[in-house]
Parts: sequence; structure tokens; C-alpha cells
Amino acid sequence: MHHDPLWPRASEWLQAGSPNPALVVLGVPLNQSISPGHCDEAPKAIREALAMYSLADVEEFQDLSRFAIADLGDLEPKDADSAVKQLIHWRAQAPANIKAVVYLGGDNSVTRPGVHSLGRPLNRVGLITLDAHFDLRHTDNGLHNGNPIRALLADGLPGENVVQIGIQSFANSPAYAAVAAQEGIQVITAGEVHRRGIEEVVMESLAELGSKVDSIYVDLDIDVLDRAFCPGAPGARPGGLSPHEVREFAFLVGAHPSVCAMDIVEFDPRRDINQVTALSCAACLLSFASGVASRD
Repeated sequence: MHHDPLWPRASEWLQAGSPNPALVVLGVPLNQSISPGHCDEAPKAIREALAMYSLADVEEFQDLSRFAIADLGDLEPKDADSAVKQLIHWRAQAPANIKAVVYLGGDNSVTRPGVHSLGRPLNRVGLITLDAHFDLRHTDNGLHNGNPIRALLADGLPGENVVQIGIQSFANSPAYAAVAAQEGIQVITAGEVHRRGIEEVVMESLAELGSKVDSIYVDLDIDVLDRAFCPGAPGARPGGLSPHEVREFAFLVGAHPSVCAMDIVEFDPRRDINQVTALSCAACLLSFASGVASRD
């Protein structure tokens, strides 16, 4: 790969790290999917895709080469319950001055451990999901990628503290849509995002949650993308969001001071074509970092 000292690569920036990071990256290669897959291979693929990117966010006038980040490698959780314990333990020992963390999944079962890792009472935590699906399946058969939100509600997360953006028609059942309504979850469909614009939707959601919670966790399920842009996400369907919308979402949540963590989940590298999905995931990581950098 061509080397140009005036065109530093994002992969080198992440690998070099900083002893005093404002943002840390941690792989959580959970693979608790309803359908067999290989989302546990995603952290490595996302890190490799960063080699295709520079550090200049020309839209936001951010030079990430000046922003301190650290890659702390991967955890090795056996299941969703062990991931909760590992993430809580890790977060208790994490650098005290970090502003935010990005968890590289793994499938969507990462979200419940990620929320618990904040170490806050759940009634003081807000959750924003960017996802085509409710993830409200019942938990009778254990924890998996289809029920992290249902499990968090059972743990004590108030439904009114949850905003779900990008929900798609014909990708969810009426029964689970009813659960969302009963629990008071705010649902913003993909169609509403297309009509209103991602910036208006996200800023409104952040303002509403920020007024009533101490910390906000963000779940970015890459299958919210239109399937044309996301061959590596088994759950992606036509009619989803565009890469630009998802990247803008990542920047906006990263810029908000109450956002403490974001996960990037549901990417199966073995299904990807020409790194299309890996590059989208890597771009979301960089956009989130740019948002966090803009807090200064």
C-alpha cells in the first residue's frame, strides 16, 4: 500500500494510540445470533478497513491526527452474561479521563453489556438505537442478538428512556411493535428519517433524552443501512438509510457530551463484498471520533 507522510492512514493512527486517550476502542466479538453467522470476526475487519481512510473530516474541519485515541484490543466473552461482567470490570479500570468508548461488535447482544458497563442506575441512562429492528424478542430461550432491548427493559431500563431510529416496515412483527408501544419507547421509522432528515431527528432525540438522564448509550446496528450499501449485514433490507445518513448520525451523537459509549454491531465479514460493509463501519467509527473531538 502506498505510503505518503502527508496522508496519514486512520489504521496507523488507531494502532499508534495515545497514553492519554479521549476515546478508546474495544472489540467485543460476541456471536449470539439467532441465525448462524460470524459477527465475531468484525472487529478485525473494521480495523483493517481503516487503512482505506485518512484522518481529515473535511465537512466538520476536524483533523483527527491531533485527537487522542487508544485501541485496547478485544475481550473474549463466552456469552452475553459473561460480557456484562467483563465490560463492567473493564470500565471500572478504564482511563478516568476518557470521554467515550466505541465497542466493536459482535452482534447486537453486545448492547446490553455495553449499557451496563456505564455503571449508572438504569433509570438515569438513555438509549438510542439506530437499527432496522426493535430487538424486542422474548427472552425465554436465552439472550441473543434479537432481544437486547427486551432484556434491558427487564433489567429496569425505562421504556421512555429508549429512542429507536430507523425501524423498517416488514422487518418486524406486530407483536414486538406492540411491546415497543406498551413500554413507551419512542419509535422513529426509516421513512420518517427520510422525510424529516437525520439531523433533525437525532438532535431532537438527544435533546429529549439529555434533559432527563445522566448518560446516553448509542447502539449502531449497521443493518439500518439499505441492503444495497450493506451486503455484510444479514438483517439489512431495501429501504434503509444511506451511508451518508448513518455517518452523520455517528458524528452528531459523538458530539453530544452525554453520550458515553457507542457500539457498532451486526456486521458479518464473511458476507461482505469488496469491503463495502467494513468500510461503512470504519467510517462510522471515524465520524463518531470526529464528533467527540468537536466537544473541545
